[in-house]
Amino acid sequence: MSTSLANIPITERPDVVALLDKVPLTPAEQSAQKRVCCVTGATGMVGSHVARRLLRAGHTVHAPVRSLDEENVGFLTAMPGAAERLKLFKVTTLLDAGAYDESIAGCEVVLHVASPFFMVGSQQQIQEKLLDPAVAGIENILASCSRTPTVKRVVLTGTCLTAAADYSPSLDHPNWIVTEDDWDETTSPTDFPYVHSKVLQEKRAEAIAAGQSQWELVSLLIGGTFGPMCFSRARGVNAMFLKYVRMGLFFPACPPIGFPMQDVRDAALMHSLAMISPKAKGRYLVPQRLVRFYEFCNVLKSDKRTKWKLLPMFEMPKFFFKWLFTKVAPLLGIDKSLPDRMWGNMVTFDLTKVNTDFDLPGQGYEPIHIRESMVDMDLSFQKFRVSNFSESLDRYS
Repeated sequence: MSTSLANIPITERPDVVALLDKVPLTPAEQSAQKRVCCVTGATGMVGSHVARRLLRAGHTVHAPVRSLDEENVGFLTAMPGAAERLKLFKVTTLLDAGAYDESIAGCEVVLHVASPFFMVGSQQQIQEKLLDPAVAGIENILASCSRTPTVKRVVLTGTCLTAAADYSPSLDHPNWIVTEDDWDETTSPTDFPYVHSKVLQEKRAEAIAAGQSQWELVSLLIGGTFGPMCFSRARGVNAMFLKYVRMGLFFPACPPIGFPMQDVRDAALMHSLAMISPKAKGRYLVPQRLVRFYEFCNVLKSDKRTKWKLLPMFEMPKFFFKWLFTKVAPLLGIDKSLPDRMWGNMVTFDLTKVNTDFDLPGQGYEPIHIRESMVDMDLSFQKFRVSNFSESLDRYS
């Protein structure tokens, strides 16, 4: 390895950058007025890609972070344009009123990507670590926005599951197409609590937005995000799933279950367009589709660099092992209600609004296939030398 290449952080080496920056800037992004924006959750999977894309597009990014240690933020400060246009702010937690005031000061747009994630635990843990922070966090962030007269738009990262979290077959909707007008009413603090927290968060945000006229609210309803990581430590539920696949958890057969997915680089593009699109307002289902576990795993066979030996050979029959997977799911960090909601079922998302308001056809947008997402994510694991046995969900420890 050359001396010059040895001095480059691993996340900015040319072979890694080719993965991270695969989605080119659109004409709208290239011609847009450059803004000062705040990105919460910039050290997470989605938030890091959002921050990277906005820096690539020439914007100034404020990133509130819990730690300024090099091991936590070094990948951010190494991003293209970071030296000139990235400002880091040490903050406490979303539960502390006013904690984000300094990082939001002077910003025109706030992209609130950070959100508590806690899926498996006692009712008290769910309340304290998930439900309370989801509501109090959005209240504190939006209060900071309202105290900052420069803020004109807030982009909230939500989930498509707030529109529909139960895809069980029904006589009412045998060919169900989910739209932005749909709201899930099947979750509770004890049944799919993570999605319930996102419903509470989004509805509270809408109520606060309706009570003021300074800024407008745009909510992006994304699915599970997969693709190469901006950081070399494989943390998060998405990294956990890929580790399970690589370890052969779904060998020789996959359960007939899936969930909505899109590439994390596409998700970052949607955040960028939500920030600059003049028509953007309200809720948006972003381009995504329901992907079954079998396809999620099997696509790694499409590239000779990712042909793991213990990939699934087939999908289980729909009636097979559902009860067992329901029992095992919590041990894997998966909500126990997922099988009942998505076992063997499919759903379609109406993308008319996002295609129109973000002018996706005019931008030449083509979504990245899950095949490319998984191969590129696995390649980033290889380049960063990620161990399949490394910790993923540190918040459960």
